[in-house]
Amino acid sequence: MAASPEFDTSVAHPARVYDYWLGGADNFPADRELGDAMIRAIPALPAMARANRSFMERVTRHLVETGVTQFLDIGSGIPTSPNLHEIARGIDPSVRVVYVDNDPLVTEHARTLIKDVPGVAYLHGDLTEPETILADPLLAETLDLTRPVALLVVALLMYYPAEREPERWVATLLDALPAGSHLAISHPTADFDPEAVAAANAAANAAGIPLVSRTHAEFAALFGRAALLEPGAVPLATWRPDTPPDDPHEAYYYAGLARKG
Repeated sequence: MAASPEFDTSVAHPARVYDYWLGGADNFPADRELGDAMIRAIPALPAMARANRSFMERVTRHLVETGVTQFLDIGSGIPTSPNLHEIARGIDPSVRVVYVDNDPLVTEHARTLIKDVPGVAYLHGDLTEPETILADPLLAETLDLTRPVALLVVALLMYYPAEREPERWVATLLDALPAGSHLAISHPTADFDPEAVAAANAAANAAGIPLVSRTHAEFAALFGRAALLEPGAVPLATWRPDTPPDDPHEAYYYAGLARKG
């Protein structure tokens, strides 16, 4: 895979490390090196990445089944089939989706895949600049912001430590959406295996990727004023599972869905 001059493949990038764990091909040696270092700390990391992906699929299905037809997916990562819009449109073909990611490789690849898909757009943007995302003409062209939108922030906030207050950026996005909108978040935690998670985080930090875990209370606080819906802020494997998990803590993540009143 040739490298575009717009991005540096000599350093690991979170989206490409995640793609490696999912068995994708859009990653480079630096990404695989970091991915393997983190796997040495937590051997089940690829399975946890798949579990996180499964949460995205479940929450998408649940939202569409309850009438949501618009999605804003922040930090969507490298396209992986089935993509959010494919899952949602399998239930309701009228669903419209805007994906946002800050990696040029992701944006370049994704725009190629969706260029002929009406009602689906991919923005090159960053969670740290929510006003820029909201001002992008493609957002208004694709979504009707007078109607409820599902805001997805899946496996993203762990790249931002508490002192950066990432909940403020999420709140800015949610504040721009009307009542009846939803917020879905997943986030890794050290609550289930502190030593292993600390070792994985240290490997990421050594590679230049700040990575933090959050406690249950810290995770729940990310939803701000939005009201958590059943089953609440819970271990990811227990959030409306298709089948009950053998171990509720098999993925070191919390997940939740909230509604804006």
